[in-house]
Amino acid sequence: MGNHLDIVAKALAGAAIIALVLALARGRHYVLAGLLVSVPAVSLYTWWWIGSEHGPIALRQSVHAAIWSAVPWLAYLCVVYLTAGRLPLWLSLALGFLTWLICAGVFSILLHAR
Repeated sequence: MGNHLDIVAKALAGAAIIALVLALARGRHYVLAGLLVSVPAVSLYTWWWIGSEHGPIALRQSVHAAIWSAVPWLAYLCVVYLTAGRLPLWLSLALGFLTWLICAGVFSILLHAR
C-alpha cells in the first residue's frame, strides 16, 4: 500500500506544479511560467528514486538519455515557436509533438544501437 501512496503523492506534486504554471500564465506572467516548466523538479525526484533503488549505473543511463532528450525538446520548442500565430494552436502543438516524437525516436534508436 505504501508504494501506491507514494505514486499518488508524486502525482499530486506534479499536479500542483502544473496548477502553479497555469496560475502564473493566467496572471500574464508568461516568462515565469515558461521558466517554471523547465525546472528539473520532477527530474530531481525521479533520479533520486532511480539512484537509490536501482544504483548508479541505472542513474547514469537515465541522465545520459536525458542529456540527449534536449535535442528533441529543442526541436519541439522551435516548431511551436515558429508556427504559433501562423497555424491554429492545436496544429502548432501537434506539429511540435510530432517533431519531438520523430527526433526522440531517432535518438532512442541511436542510443540503443551503442
